[in-house]
Parts: sequence; structure tokens; C-alpha cells
Amino acid sequence: MNSITLPANYNILSCDEMTYTEGGVGVVQAVMAWFPLYGWYKAVSTIHDYRKANINSNWVENGMNALVVHAEKSSLNTIHDAGCSFWFAASCASIIGLVPNALIIFGS
Repeated sequence: MNSITLPANYNILSCDEMTYTEGGVGVVQAVMAWFPLYGWYKAVSTIHDYRKANINSNWVENGMNALVVHAEKSSLNTIHDAGCSFWFAASCASIIGLVPNALIIFGS
């Protein structure tokens, strides 16, 4: 009898599936983060979601630490996070961009 017996909780994941389970981004997402609208939207929506999930903590400082941890997971994460951070900072540099950012981040 030629069979392999594995534990019931054993799973085989492809490289693409590991990207999602480890919290990484793909090549397309990393490149898209450098396009203004996508990079800005991902940054603002991620900050909104993080603030909402961590409302009772120091979400600004903890969020910056979470950004660093996420960026350190892979080079694609670093490229993605740098692009999103760039477009978020660029939008905050003007009063015109600062108001929509605040409305989205602090909205419910």
C-alpha cells in the first residue's frame, strides 16, 4: 500500500495563496500604489479601517508601527506602502486634499 497519511489540519498552499495568508501584496498592487488615485484611496481607506478597529488606543502611533511591520514583511509590501504613503502625504500637503482625507478617515 503506497499512501501518505497527513494530519487532518495539513494544507498545501501555493506561493500566491501564501501572499494572502501572510498579509502581503502582489506585484500588481505594489505597482498600482504608485498611481495617484489608487495609492491615495488605499492609504485613506486603510487608515480609516485601522482607526475604526483601534478606536480606544493610540491609533496614530500604533498605526505607524503597524505600517512599518507590514512594510518589513516583503519587498513588495515596502514598494506598496511607500507608494500609498507618498500619495497620502502629497494629498495632505494641500488644504484641498486635507479636508477629504479627514472626512474619510474620521467618517463612520
